[in-house]
Amino acid sequence: MDLLTLCKQCLSINSSSTIKDDEINLTIEAAKNDLIRQGINVYKNSSLVRQAIVMYVKANFGNVDIKEKELSAKRYNLLCNNLSLSESYKEVNSNGCTRNLPM
Repeated sequence: MDLLTLCKQCLSINSSSTIKDDEINLTIEAAKNDLIRQGINVYKNSSLVRQAIVMYVKANFGNVDIKEKELSAKRYNLLCNNLSLSESYKEVNSNGCTRNLPM
């Protein structure tokens, strides 16, 4: 399942509805950029990376319940902390060095 479809499902948006697709895609890209900023390899095909992106989207998209947004933000931060501590999720630059930037 692609990230747009997954995020729409997690936001309880009908998959056939396209009116918010641009906004969701923008938020997905922001999530990827934030993970990269933290030194996390977003191109690793992993359920943990996908879950972090979904939690970022849920925390930053639309006008939903503020408590749900806060919980999603906490989950996102926890996932980021855990991913950044794992060698297998650290982004490797062209020199073969891992890049793990401070948060």
